Amino acid sequence: MRDSIGGRKVIAGGVLAAGCSYAAFEAYRKWYFPRDPDRSIPRHARVVAPSDGRVIYLEHVEDGVVPIAIKHRREIPLDEIVKSESRPLSGTLLGIFLSPYDVHYQRCPVAGTVREITYHPAPYNESMGDMFVRNLFRLENRYANSTHVWANERNIVRIDGEDLTAFVVQIADQQVNRIDCYVDEGDEVAIGDKLGMIRWGSQVDLFIPDLNPEDFVVDTGDKLRAGETILVA
Repeated sequence: MRDSIGGRKVIAGGVLAAGCSYAAFEAYRKWYFPRDPDRSIPRHARVVAPSDGRVIYLEHVEDGVVPIAIKHRREIPLDEIVKSESRPLSGTLLGIFLSPYDVHYQRCPVAGTVREITYHPAPYNESMGDMFVRNLFRLENRYANSTHVWANERNIVRIDGEDLTAFVVQIADQQVNRIDCYVDEGDEVAIGDKLGMIRWGSQVDLFIPDLNPEDFVVDTGDKLRAGETILVA
């Protein structure tokens, strides 16, 4: 009899735990994840962060080659990351990893005209789990083994400003629902304007021709806030 009562308690406890876990996930999905806090936009800045998250690489690109080593590759062709017909071959590439706890809205890093939007599907999205773990524990190489950097679906938005052009790359995770883009080609945007959203896990890259990493006032490992953190003063 006691065994029967104990068994029922175990089952009831398991059901309660499962119910609490489901309720917590639904609360996260419906209320916490889509939060959209106000941001104080520094209108005087040349470039602001396009996304919340942590900087995983800030590299100089020369002749269309990005010097990051992933999965036995010593370098990555820029056109595998920034898939755009009008993309120059040299500049600076900054990668931002968004954890599940970051705000997932993207904002325009510069003021200007949306010149081009290109969406590139993928047959299969690789997981960003390895990058999540490496950033969680602040490991030295934050992008090791992260093949999603070039393999996953992405949306590229080119914005032409007065003196700079910015390419914002929205990269989807394995668990992503969709990539949202709120701007259209030909739109005039202000610095810090809402650009889009990637639902669930994601990465956002920013490529700016004609700038060097030394022009940026952030570095690898820094935490960014979309539209608020100044990248280039």
